[in-house]
Amino acid sequence: MSAGSYYDVLGVSRDAGEGEIKKAYRNLARKYHPDVCKEEGAEDRFKEINEAYSVLSDPQKRAQYDNIGHDAFTNASKGSYSGGSGFGGFQSDFSGFGDIFDTFFGGGGPRGPRPGADLLLRLSVSLKDAVFGTDREVEVFHTESCPDCDGTGSTNKKVHTCPKCGGSGQIRQVSQSLFGQFVRMSPCPECGGRGKTPEQPCRTCNGSGHARVKRKVSIHVPAGAYTGLRLRMEGYGEAGDYGAPVGDLYVEILVEENPRFSRSGDSLETAVEITPAQAAVGSTAEIRTIDDRTVELKIPAGIQHNTALRIPGEGVRRRGKPGDLLVRVRIVVPKSLSDEEKELYERLLEIEKKKGPGKKGFFKDFVDKVMGQEE
Repeated sequence: MSAGSYYDVLGVSRDAGEGEIKKAYRNLARKYHPDVCKEEGAEDRFKEINEAYSVLSDPQKRAQYDNIGHDAFTNASKGSYSGGSGFGGFQSDFSGFGDIFDTFFGGGGPRGPRPGADLLLRLSVSLKDAVFGTDREVEVFHTESCPDCDGTGSTNKKVHTCPKCGGSGQIRQVSQSLFGQFVRMSPCPECGGRGKTPEQPCRTCNGSGHARVKRKVSIHVPAGAYTGLRLRMEGYGEAGDYGAPVGDLYVEILVEENPRFSRSGDSLETAVEITPAQAAVGSTAEIRTIDDRTVELKIPAGIQHNTALRIPGEGVRRRGKPGDLLVRVRIVVPKSLSDEEKELYERLLEIEKKKGPGKKGFFKDFVDKVMGQEE
C-alpha cells in the first residue's frame, strides 16, 4: 500500500468507529472512482481504498489485521505461483467467496466487465509451525484467461458490443402492478452479463474466455498464526471478464492440537510431574520446549499442586516479541512403595501428628487435596 496502513489509506485513526470508517470510504471512493476521476493513478487509488475498507469494515478481519499487523496480513500476496500438478498432503475447501465489497455505484447503469470471484482455502498447520511460521505449497484449481484467445473469448481476439443489452450487460424489464411501475435488472442472456460478444467464438473455451487449470501456490504462514486467521493472496482467485481484475485467494488457518502443549494468546502451556518429596524440598526439572530443546526449570521448595511456573521467551513468536511458556506442576503420589519408602512416609506421618490436633503437615495436606480433586 502506497500510503502505509489501511487506516492511513482511509485517513482515519486506529480507534475510528464503524460510522467514521464508512463515511471516509464513501467520500474517497466517490472522489477516486474511475468513472468520475480522470487523474493518473486514480484506478489504483480506488483499488487501495476498497481493499482497506473491505478489511476495516469487517470486525473479524479488522481484529486479525490489528493483531498481526499490516505486513504479516498482506505478506501472503507475495507468494510464488507456478503451473504443474501432483502436490498433495493438504486438506482444502474451495467455494465461491464473492466480492469482498459492494460499491455504492451499482444500480441500473452499465456494469462493465465483472471481476473474478474470490476463493477460500482451509489449511491445517501444526502448533509448532503456527508458533514459528512456515511456508507451504498447495494446489489450487481455478479459472484463468484462456491462453488461445487471451481471455477475449474470440479466436481473432476481437469482440463487439452486445446488440441485445447495448454493452451494459443487463436487461431492463418493466412491469406494471397495482402499486405502480417496477423495474427489474437481470444479466443479459446473450453475453452472460459481460456486455461484449466474441466475433469468432474460441473453440478452446467455447467463447467464455476462461480455462480451468491447476496451479501450485506457495503460502507463507506468519509466526504467531492462529485458528481462524485468513491470509489474502491477491490475484490468485478466479479470472474475471476480459479487462476485469482477477479475484483473490483467501487462506484460512486451522492450527492442529498438540499432545504436549496448549495455547492461550501468546503463551504456551505444558505440564511436568514431580514427587511429593521434590515438591517439599525443591528440585529441578528438564522441560522440553515446542522446538524440542531442553530447558532447566527450578522448582521451589513447598510448591503446591497445579501451580504454574513461567519460562520467559519460550512461547509464541509474534511481531518479533515472544510470549512465555507456562509449566503446570503436577505432584504425583506413588502407587507402590518399597519397604524403605513406606517406612519413611510412615515416619513423616508420625512427625506431622506431633504438631497437634487440627494441624496438618505437608504430606497429609497434599494427599487430602489430591483425593479431593479426584472425587
